[in-house]
Amino acid sequence: MKNIVKTLLAGLLLLPAFSMRASAQQDKYAQLANELIEAGAEFQGKKIAVIPFSYADNRTGATKDGAVISERLTMKLINKRKFEIVERAMLDKVMGELKLQSSGIMDANSTQQLGKLLGVQAIITGTMIETSNGQIEVNARLIKTETAQAVGASQVTVEKNWIGDAASPQQPRQTYAQPQYQEAQQPEYEPAQQEYAPQYAPKQRRNYVAKKKGENAYGFFDIFIGFGSPKMDLEFYNSEGNIYPYELNMNGAGAWETTAQYTSIEAKNVQMDGFGPFVMRVGGFGNANIGGAFEFGYEKKHLSATKIDWSFDYGNPITFSPYTEDWLSISSFYMGGDLLIRFTKKSPVEPYVGIGCGFSLNSITMPNVWSYTNSAWSTPTEDFALGFVLNMPVGLRFKVGDTMQLLAEARYQLNTMSFDRGITSERDVLTLKGMYFNVGMGFTF
Repeated sequence: MKNIVKTLLAGLLLLPAFSMRASAQQDKYAQLANELIEAGAEFQGKKIAVIPFSYADNRTGATKDGAVISERLTMKLINKRKFEIVERAMLDKVMGELKLQSSGIMDANSTQQLGKLLGVQAIITGTMIETSNGQIEVNARLIKTETAQAVGASQVTVEKNWIGDAASPQQPRQTYAQPQYQEAQQPEYEPAQQEYAPQYAPKQRRNYVAKKKGENAYGFFDIFIGFGSPKMDLEFYNSEGNIYPYELNMNGAGAWETTAQYTSIEAKNVQMDGFGPFVMRVGGFGNANIGGAFEFGYEKKHLSATKIDWSFDYGNPITFSPYTEDWLSISSFYMGGDLLIRFTKKSPVEPYVGIGCGFSLNSITMPNVWSYTNSAWSTPTEDFALGFVLNMPVGLRFKVGDTMQLLAEARYQLNTMSFDRGITSERDVLTLKGMYFNVGMGFTF
């Protein structure tokens, strides 16, 4: 009875020591993970792969030791949630395609190829050294795949508390290949590979190549408010040659040569005023200097000139004062695409130029001009016109934060459209043209 009590007491006293020893072993892998995470701060949030370790003496038949250590290290890294870790099944398939060994140190070319196929920015690999007391010294390295340069390292010594491997030239693998070891080895690793293989095999082509976003590439969403006073070209044209000047109320009295008829009555470079444009734009730049955007905007303009030079059938112009300042007003909603070229990278100030085109939806109102509306000859003229827009922007993007930019832009814009006042034989053309100055802000993503 006394011996039993002594044995129980000894067991209770030794239990904390065994627990501390097991905890210390676990802390070795945590230490390994923490040191590699600290060394790879630039890769946090990015994809990496953990390659099974190999013995430094290149012994053959010793793969399980390296697989166990890499698997335990992988679990620590996953729990730390600092990197995106590539699954083992996918890693094995890619290494098989490259005809690489499943463990061991790779050369620079193999490292870069593996990085491209898996879309990983770094790999963790290393060597093992078996010590005289049965422990294993682990030397891990963090390697940047783009340059094959080791950017961090960590060294720990762990106790071998699993069954199998440690084969060497002096101690062949068959010495350990006893039935009890095979039973312990197969359930631990082989079923896991069979389980993952069906899951990833159908998707391997889709998942192997990661679309790497260049360090100079970004998307943007811009909002502009602008101002400008474009000029207008306007021509009333009737193929039957029966436009009367009084129809247009160009001078209010409507009495100038009321009996004369014309094929064309036009005015050029008439000053306009009003609101806008208000522009929203979404687009992006690739890793090079070329980008693109889609934009849409709105503006409203009206006549601001006190006198207009009119030409009749392309003759010498005659000056008239318009009936009223709102003799003509136009509201335009336009949309289109731009090709953009920037001149700097990685700079707080980014100059750019571009060219774009699109179409416009325009509402034209002329309160004192006659038209056919519902088969009646009356005022006002209210017409809808589809137009073509040409843009040529030149601007600067000022970086003021990680995702925010201030914008300043000058652009030449031309918006030309056709309408007919409801008259079948008539084709009237209106063009707004001129410089606009826009300021705003952009948000990058």
